[in-house]
Amino acid sequence: MNQRTSILHIITGLDTGGAERVLASLALETMRVGEHPLVVCLVDGGSQFDKLQTAGCRVIGLGMRRGQPGIKALMRLVRLIRREKPPVIQSWMYHADLAAFLAVCLSGRRSCTKLFWGIRCSDMDDSRYRYLRGVCSWLSKYPDGIIANSHSGLRFHTEVLGYRPKSTAVIPNFFDTERYCFRVSARSRIRKELGLDENDFVIAAVARVDAMKDYPNFLSALEKVDGVTALAIGKGTETLPVTRGLIVLGEREDIPDLLSAIDVLVSASAFGEGFSNVVGEAMACQRAVIATNVGDADRLVGSAGIIVPPSSPVLLAEAIARLQNDAKLARSMGHLGRERIMAGYRIEKAVAAFQAVYECSNKNEAC
Repeated sequence: MNQRTSILHIITGLDTGGAERVLASLALETMRVGEHPLVVCLVDGGSQFDKLQTAGCRVIGLGMRRGQPGIKALMRLVRLIRREKPPVIQSWMYHADLAAFLAVCLSGRRSCTKLFWGIRCSDMDDSRYRYLRGVCSWLSKYPDGIIANSHSGLRFHTEVLGYRPKSTAVIPNFFDTERYCFRVSARSRIRKELGLDENDFVIAAVARVDAMKDYPNFLSALEKVDGVTALAIGKGTETLPVTRGLIVLGEREDIPDLLSAIDVLVSASAFGEGFSNVVGEAMACQRAVIATNVGDADRLVGSAGIIVPPSSPVLLAEAIARLQNDAKLARSMGHLGRERIMAGYRIEKAVAAFQAVYECSNKNEAC
């Protein structure tokens, strides 16, 4: 017997990005507590698509080409909403927000289905999203609410972009503290794999190559410190220039193990971050963090790391050198980071927060 869909998630794609991983974790956790989510992505495939399918979650790709609006895909989504009659639709990021709004209106279920948009960034590059964000800003008063993963992102969209939501909520990213935890065995194995000694001081940047992630800032800082080994992990890192002390690993699936192997996680982003997943994951793994003051980094990190201005390689290098020369401080920050994640950013807390937001919006439950 088919179970009624309890929530329909709509997202652009299901590759390895932060929002995609958060959605996958949320869907699987809600399945664990007895809900029946359905995940729809505009663009087919991706690592998180496969992860959800393998775990038994219903996931559907609409076959839209990235960057190309598709009427057929939109109408398929309309038919799906009519068939599934979801009480709640949660969309993730601009393209999916717009598609979700159009589809629920065309489905004739606007009075029956709660629609929530999702903001996952702060000050994104305007040249790529100018027109799309303009349309979303104009339509922003129609969804039942907007859920952001950061205070900075919500503030940017309402104060700068002119969003006018009916209601808002901030639900920070959350972390699987059983998967993301420090493991001595993983540290030894990964260091052996990479030819590193236990006493080597190792930092890492875990990010795709993108202007937002600002690898030039990271590499420039690396060149200013001696005796540091740096791992670059993420899509496109194979294209980074040869730099002293740099080991390029490309995309990896064993991020928890890699985080256990390092001493300090560095997030060098220049803009756009709302709430960094990898910063929280590193903290969950008891790693000290150095992050640029972008998005809600300062709010997340607190005393568990060092916050520096964006695009400031000299100050970033000084922060790296400080932790390199004070192992006790780095360990102390790592322990504090784990405590902060356990106290405020566990997945169970986030599931309850999403559910509370959905229940606050009144719709005709008999539809």
